[in-house]
Amino acid sequence: LPSLRMARATLIHSPMWQNRSQQPIRCLDAFAYTISHRLGSTSTSRVPAGTAESSRFGGLVCGLHPMSAAAPLHKAFIHRQPFTWSMQIMMSTSTPDGPSNSATEEQKGLIESEKIEQMHMRSDENIPFQRSKKTKLKAQISGFDDRAQAKLTALSNAKKEAEDAKAAFISSTIADGGETNPDEKLHTEWNQAEQNLAHAYSQAIKYTSRITKNEKATKEAERLLYEWMDRFMDPFGGSSAVWMKEDKDLSDVPDTMYLNKKWMVRTIHAIVPKLSPGESKPEVGSDKSSDLPQIRIPPPISKDYTNLLRSYSMSKARRKGQQCEALMRNMMRLANTVAYYYDKDSENWTEDKVYDVGMESVISGEGNETNRWRLWVNNSIPNSKAFALAIKCHAGTTHSDALDRIIRLNHIHDAYSDLCQPHIPGMYKDDPYVLYHSIKALKNLQKKDEREQGQEWLRKLHRFVTSAENKDYIREEEIPSEVELSNDQVKDLVKPIGILPRETPAAFSQTIDVTSAYMTMLRLTARLRGAKGVSADARRVLDQMHSVRDVFANGLDNPEPATCLTNGQSDGESDASFISKKRIASIDIRSNAYNLVLGLYRDSKSTDDATKAVGLLQQMVDAGKKAPEDWSGVPLPTEQSFEFTIMSLANMSDGEKALEEAERLIQLMEDQEYLESPVAAYNAFIVVCNRQLFGKAHLYDKALETLGKMNELSKTNPGVLPNPETLALVMKACSLSDHNEHKKVLDTASDLFFQLKEQEADEKSAVALTDRAYYYIMKCVDTHLAEDPDKKKELIEEFFSEACQRGLCSANVLSLFRSSVSEEDFILTVGKGRLADHWIANIKGPRALYTDGSKGGAGRNARRKGKSTSNWKKKEMAKYSQRERKTNDKKAKKFFKKMKA
Repeated sequence: LPSLRMARATLIHSPMWQNRSQQPIRCLDAFAYTISHRLGSTSTSRVPAGTAESSRFGGLVCGLHPMSAAAPLHKAFIHRQPFTWSMQIMMSTSTPDGPSNSATEEQKGLIESEKIEQMHMRSDENIPFQRSKKTKLKAQISGFDDRAQAKLTALSNAKKEAEDAKAAFISSTIADGGETNPDEKLHTEWNQAEQNLAHAYSQAIKYTSRITKNEKATKEAERLLYEWMDRFMDPFGGSSAVWMKEDKDLSDVPDTMYLNKKWMVRTIHAIVPKLSPGESKPEVGSDKSSDLPQIRIPPPISKDYTNLLRSYSMSKARRKGQQCEALMRNMMRLANTVAYYYDKDSENWTEDKVYDVGMESVISGEGNETNRWRLWVNNSIPNSKAFALAIKCHAGTTHSDALDRIIRLNHIHDAYSDLCQPHIPGMYKDDPYVLYHSIKALKNLQKKDEREQGQEWLRKLHRFVTSAENKDYIREEEIPSEVELSNDQVKDLVKPIGILPRETPAAFSQTIDVTSAYMTMLRLTARLRGAKGVSADARRVLDQMHSVRDVFANGLDNPEPATCLTNGQSDGESDASFISKKRIASIDIRSNAYNLVLGLYRDSKSTDDATKAVGLLQQMVDAGKKAPEDWSGVPLPTEQSFEFTIMSLANMSDGEKALEEAERLIQLMEDQEYLESPVAAYNAFIVVCNRQLFGKAHLYDKALETLGKMNELSKTNPGVLPNPETLALVMKACSLSDHNEHKKVLDTASDLFFQLKEQEADEKSAVALTDRAYYYIMKCVDTHLAEDPDKKKELIEEFFSEACQRGLCSANVLSLFRSSVSEEDFILTVGKGRLADHWIANIKGPRALYTDGSKGGAGRNARRKGKSTSNWKKKEMAKYSQRERKTNDKKAKKFFKKMKA
């Protein structure tokens, strides 16, 4: 503060300040120069603001540049505010226009300055204490890990060093007499300081963005990246003059946070022609050896943007998809600004730009010689990975428009990639990362449009990863344009194969694990059970998974199938030969993928699908008979595999053949010693018997034989012990069998029912007993006790009463009770209207809500005793109108959003 007051006092007593009304710009320039001069502790002359000499070195001497060291001092002086500065300001008695000509005048100035300083000392006592920047920094980075704190501290130091180097160089460039005399050594130091600052920004963004599930860390990384971009863009004039030129034809594009396809396509149309090789421009410093190139901080590169986008994708922030698209939009703005600034055909092109650091010749990642600004543009244009991470952010949200944005981003990427190739590295048509995250965003394939879109994405993904044309995709991705990516940067997007029996060498190429994409389509397709053609679609996906695995094992260079596959390695193949093969994707096929397909075969109700299910299960069984290296990616069958396959046999038209095949599969399952709990497969066998032997006498004998076999096997294998579902299915067989010995069949069913009843804790529990068990025992009574109507009615009423008390009054139980008693007795027992809630509390089968066996519907009035029905019709119509209005509003909102985008 004393040095600052000394400089201010010197300026106030100068003739220039007395005539400041005639020369305001010169006065402000002199004040800025005075401060810069005292910071550098050298005596130099002023350079007029706005000249080529001042603008070439950042314009610090004019004091008006927002990034200059003198700008905050100038602001504090104009507004008469106290100012604190971390650096010690060196005292000097030189005037802005040069050294004093008279010692007497210098002494007078010092005396006056001391008086003014003493006058201001009293006011300094009222200045509040100001916290240091270090304290603010510690509070800002609290909660981060040690590495992030270290990188943020290094960034703070790098900023200070860059400002010091810049101020030192500018002070040295102003010589006596107003001529420029740049110091090449200080210029090199400033350039190195800016390079170090860019590296510090990159490291700080990298390590803060790696702090997962920390919203503060993600915001800090975002702030640092935008601060870095602003620091780079500031010498270009921001987005005022440059962007007005490029955006004058895009005034019809709405300014939203989302990407706009038309704006993106038009912008890339303007950038790509400027990236094509043109006439060779003179190298920096070739014409004027005294001129040094303008210093610029290098802009962020692709990995810096990727680090922030990946941090978005792993965070729980709201509307993170919008933030990703906003960042990609700003990346395009930066790329467009740089491309327009260095365009030789532009009307703003000046010859002094050939000395700009952006015009330096460098070697790109591909080994070609190019200008540095072309690498800046290439690294700023969003590549396929940026689109993939933006899609991943949308996929991780519950926003209603998330899928629409993902589809639109895919459209933009398709049009974008057509224009970028081969000029922009990292852009690929049908990029697997983009398609992978798009498929993972699907939620419901019951919608026809979403189902067709998912099938199209999977088809493109499969074609890309299995095509030999794309064999260099992974290699090119691992060689960035300027800086080599480390394994830490790519480990979240590409995974090592990691399934070799020995350690994978470091030179082994990395692949994309696409298992999740294919399994997503399988799981969503499995939800469409019973729909026409879904089993064929699922089997097609499974075949594609095996195709990907074959390509992984053989490599894209060798289309011939491998004769023996050991975790991806063919028989007799050396390690070096296997590693040298080029591949894009890897996949892990497990039994759950096969079980999903088998489950669809079970629900398809088709004889052909039953045959396909048996064949698919046989492949799994045959693989288990071979050595692990000969499995060819086929997993071993599980209990669920046998269960679904045996259940599918119930759909066969030939009953005898179905039973023979089911018995063969049961025997085949018993031979698999690793299966621990195959009781579900035996239950499936009883289901097949009930379906194929319906109404036949020997159904009863077949069911009891199976039950006895399970009891015998359970002595050595507890996993075969019959469960409540087994007993219920045997009871169903008793009710469906046309056996002549009715009393024997009824006694067997009663014994099984009482076995289940003994497992209950009280009269209201429903642990072992189910609504199906009550329905089957009531069905047995109705079928095998027809000769004694009174006893039949008594037993059915007793079982119905118990079922209602346990909350097991299902639609089947209610229907059977209604058909067994008179209408009058039914109304007296059940009543009219809605069933009691505790009657239907534990139902697992078909549910009925009303006494007529229905679930109700629109406009259905309960009319139960004790429940008010006043104004019921009016309230129901109001609710219906409100639902219709909300539905129409959502449709209109969605329509206008699409029109706006």
